[in-house]
Amino acid sequence: MSNSALVMIMESGARLRRGLLSRLGRWLVLVILCGFLAETAFAEPCCEQGLLFRLDPEASVQPSSWLFGTMHSDDPRVTRLPAPVLAAFDSALGVVLEVVPDAAMQEVSRAAMLLGPDERLSEQLPPALYQEIVIALAERGIPQAAAERLAPWAILLVLSMPPASTAPVLDLVLYQRAVESGKPVVGLETIAEQLSVFQTLSLEDQIVLLESTLRDRAQLPQVFAALLNAYLDGDLASLMKLGQTLAAEDPEIDARLRRALIDDRNRRMFERLAPILQQGGRFIAVGALHLPGPGGLLQRLQAAGVEVTRVY
Repeated sequence: MSNSALVMIMESGARLRRGLLSRLGRWLVLVILCGFLAETAFAEPCCEQGLLFRLDPEASVQPSSWLFGTMHSDDPRVTRLPAPVLAAFDSALGVVLEVVPDAAMQEVSRAAMLLGPDERLSEQLPPALYQEIVIALAERGIPQAAAERLAPWAILLVLSMPPASTAPVLDLVLYQRAVESGKPVVGLETIAEQLSVFQTLSLEDQIVLLESTLRDRAQLPQVFAALLNAYLDGDLASLMKLGQTLAAEDPEIDARLRRALIDDRNRRMFERLAPILQQGGRFIAVGALHLPGPGGLLQRLQAAGVEVTRVY
């Protein structure tokens, strides 16, 4: 594998991890935008508008924390932080992200995207699908020799996102700002936990999703444009409704991914937020689609006695 191809894969992997939740294909956008958690029953929708919320745990004497919904995008309209968000960030004693996007995380991500030393992509996929993938990756500047080393799920994600640019996505902007200001940064999840969602997919499921992504990738610009507009409006309700307009091609795979990407992760992040909130003064940034709806973080926090106040 050439050095340039390896660098390209590393950059794709790093960008992929930083943009995991908002930059996937049509099938995964459906899962992400559907905020319904079948296993959890909450009464009323919570906070369907807004991106920044002040959090005050019951009977706490610690300073307020802040919950900010992000979109993993490098669009300047997204990465240019509004004044209320900047004020909350600057006042915080520490920063909490989904994962810490440091060099170690990027290396783990890159390594996970590669097949084993004795494995080849051409041996795992039907010949016709393999040829389609080689052509699609070549359009992204990834040669066939490099493609041979990529895991099918990694190709799925690479093809499901817009071509990489040199601009940092919002998550990285927040991380860099925290480092520059000397604020401690912790992650609610590990990169291994996030990657496991895809690594545990069967090869059959990966093939189904690859075929779907190749078939539908021409629609991605329109999907992301709608997603971006709703985010810039702070319209969490519309973000959720967007998912209802996209039909799942395989309901069984859809259900498994929804459970892994939404249900399980919302529960895990909420459980790990509890002790962090007791410390007070934290700026917490997670994908905006983890905030609203039945079983979203906002309702879970309210149910736990945390006062949630929309700020922006």
